Amino acid sequence: MISSEVRWGILGSAKITEVEIGPAMIKIPRSRVVAVGSRTLGTAKKLADALGADRAYGSYAELLADPDIDAIYVPLPNAMHAEWTIAALQAGKHVLCEKPMGMNSAEVKSMVAAAQKADKVLMEGFMYRFHPRIARIQELLRDGAIGEVKLVRATYTFDLGAANDVRSGGLDEDIRLNPVLGGGAVSDLGSYCVSGLRLYAGSRPRTVTSWKQSSPGRDVETTISGEIAFENGVIGQFFAALDIPGGGHIEILGTKGRIKMANAFRIRADQGPITIEIYNLDKTTLETMPFKDQYELEIAHFVSVILDATPSDIVSMDDSIDNALTLEAIRKSWTNGIVEVPAN
Repeated sequence: MISSEVRWGILGSAKITEVEIGPAMIKIPRSRVVAVGSRTLGTAKKLADALGADRAYGSYAELLADPDIDAIYVPLPNAMHAEWTIAALQAGKHVLCEKPMGMNSAEVKSMVAAAQKADKVLMEGFMYRFHPRIARIQELLRDGAIGEVKLVRATYTFDLGAANDVRSGGLDEDIRLNPVLGGGAVSDLGSYCVSGLRLYAGSRPRTVTSWKQSSPGRDVETTISGEIAFENGVIGQFFAALDIPGGGHIEILGTKGRIKMANAFRIRADQGPITIEIYNLDKTTLETMPFKDQYELEIAHFVSVILDATPSDIVSMDDSIDNALTLEAIRKSWTNGIVEVPAN
């Protein structure tokens, strides 16, 4: 029985583990990286050494069989999330799985069912949800700072070819451009947009309509745009692209003003103070917050959920199912027009 710390095992050697999640696991109290498992032992050893892990395994299955591991982090390609998350849960491990949780709602529901059967924590890795500015925006909306919310816009764009962030070999080999591995703008940046729209709209999506484009020579959608109609009357608009620079932005329009937020999903220390721009009928306010590492906040929360029985309601399993249902409807709308989003 866990009593003093969460001992992590990491599946794979994804770049996000090396530069973001792994260092966060080291810094957070009551959190320790025990082992890394990869397809090759050499790759696993390299990451294990960098994170101060005790051991490395040349397969994912060997990692899951380690009795000293309490929780598994799954940053594998999207198409592999469901298989290995369920395997980890069945092995008696808690799981932090990178977004998107699964490739469709059926996968996510199977993952949730496995977590419930194993009585283990399962959480989707939407790190942006843990920064204090998100709670502050929700507070502003509850207090009527911009009146009744009518429209939420979310954009997230990133130029893979120019950002020096290719994750596997050359640009053509990047997993985010590989349809077999679950690549494409919807699963990558689009999942953030949908998560943000759902959060700030404060309601369940009712219908979706969307469009896609693919850059020449690409087998996945590289640009998506569309609109979500929510049950409470709020309209959500989204635009995401893998071949356009720009970053993430949120704009919330209400009957008495609007709220704008740059760097809405991923933040870095070199971007300076975190800001929330609030415009209403009689004044403009710029609120600033100090930088806080979202990945550290995410890991700290996950550890507290396990060790302290903290409610896991910032990114709940029901929330992950609803996000998957909405992403699924977006894909269907490319051929079916306006698509209803089924209830969870």
